[in-house]
Amino acid sequence: MTITVREALKIGRLAEAELLAGAAGLDNMIKTVDIIDVPDAAIWFRRDSLLSTTFYALKDNLSAQLQILDDIAKCGGAALVIFSPERYISKIDERLVEKADALSLPLLQMPDCSYIDVIVPVMSRILDRQVEALEYAHEVHNRMTNFVLKGKGLQELIGSLSSLIGHPVIMVDAELILLNYEMLLGEPATTPLIAHLRKNQGYLELAECYPPFIIDIIVKEKRPVYRNNVPGGMDFLFPIVAGDTFYGVLIVPGLERELDQAKTVALEAASVAIALNTLKEREIHEAKRKDELDFFNELLLGNLKNRELIIAQAKQLGFDIDGPYCLILAEINKESAFFRTALEKSGGAMKENLEKKLQRQLRTALDMEHNQSIMAEALGSFIVLLRLPERWTAEERAQNSKKLMKKIKKTVQARMEEVPVCMTMGGIYDNIERISASYMQAWETMDISKKLLPSDFAVSYSDMEAYHLVKRFMTSSSALNLYTRIYDKLLKYDREKNGELVHTLEKYLECNYSRTLTAQMLHIHRNTLNYRLQKINELLGQDVDKINGFPFLLASIGRKLSP
Repeated sequence: MTITVREALKIGRLAEAELLAGAAGLDNMIKTVDIIDVPDAAIWFRRDSLLSTTFYALKDNLSAQLQILDDIAKCGGAALVIFSPERYISKIDERLVEKADALSLPLLQMPDCSYIDVIVPVMSRILDRQVEALEYAHEVHNRMTNFVLKGKGLQELIGSLSSLIGHPVIMVDAELILLNYEMLLGEPATTPLIAHLRKNQGYLELAECYPPFIIDIIVKEKRPVYRNNVPGGMDFLFPIVAGDTFYGVLIVPGLERELDQAKTVALEAASVAIALNTLKEREIHEAKRKDELDFFNELLLGNLKNRELIIAQAKQLGFDIDGPYCLILAEINKESAFFRTALEKSGGAMKENLEKKLQRQLRTALDMEHNQSIMAEALGSFIVLLRLPERWTAEERAQNSKKLMKKIKKTVQARMEEVPVCMTMGGIYDNIERISASYMQAWETMDISKKLLPSDFAVSYSDMEAYHLVKRFMTSSSALNLYTRIYDKLLKYDREKNGELVHTLEKYLECNYSRTLTAQMLHIHRNTLNYRLQKINELLGQDVDKINGFPFLLASIGRKLSP
């Protein structure tokens, strides 16, 4: 271990030293103390050494004295102490002082005393630090080893690390999303990172807090980095790496200065323990995930009919599903233009990351909005089962569950930004064995809504029930024939003239015959709209403002819902 020059100036006779120059280097580290009293001493200079001399061998050679300063700075020496200059070199030349200042190398003048009066106290303090460091490293090793052997969780491990280094610790996972954090008791939210955490109710995404070059250093280069956050001090980001695998980042926020080496050792030991813990948890999670997947697939497909058997199997997986539930289906809209473009740009690599992010956002939103819920991945989508209070009436269940879905959607969408997220809700059933019917309603609603609604939505089966009826009672061939029959004259005109009369009429009916709103929706001038509507009047042989719009709307919806 080491001490700084600043600390050394408080030890033994060195406390009597006068600082002549190089104050900017007072935080240089000292690992050892050496004596130089020969002309060619530079060949033995060591990094982080406190060098002592009388300059007797160079007493008449100022250029050699100046060269000594260059040599010390070049090898990374900590400082130079000149003993009893009045006895050997009369006085210290001003050019030597100027040179030391230019090099930020502390230049100290000692009164008449022996080398041993400085060397012994300073080396004793360094050795004491080394002993303390060894004891500290031993404690760190024992704690982290015990955590791994006793199967402790990440929260306990991070809590222990926080107490070891005396600072709050935040951990984000390999997707750079908050996993765990530990604040010291009474820790104020003075640093930007902690303030961000508390403001967002414990949610943190690293890319929102640091510039890309910092992210690249820890993720791609896999090396620690300090990030200055004026006025909140600096954050230390330490990558969790085992072999070539990146498991996440440990962050120590709001530091006034860099961590000393011993505390960095604690982070190194913790990162190894966390990597081992993550590997173990991953194996356990994968095994549990397979069992959950099998159970929910069978449940949602309606293959599990016996209520007692369903509840017993769920309890084995740690779920209590006895009671009224509503089912929400959540997924990224992979049919949207955004998703197709983004997927093409990334070569398909972003799909898995986006789905992991959606999963994390859903869990975070559920923790915030409704902790009595079960979330699972089944049949290619994320399934959320919301437990509903039994005291609620049927009307309250329908209204409140819909409100809750919209709140969850709003929270998730805010953090997914432009990625289109879709949510649909099936019917509400008292008996869990009927949840498969709710799943089918949610799934069909998802399919219909993707064809009729904007790319991101949150709707229930009841919201789209009329469209379900249209789809159910119209076969694909009849729907297509109806569309062709209803729009026949306009379709012929559009084919021959490369026009947009069909699209214009559909929008006009959707906008409830409002010309202003239709022009806005089509992004055309009102005069252009008037011309098109006049042409439609001519082709249909009737006033478009007086036609029965229902057949036209039905034909359009039927066509959209056709496979």
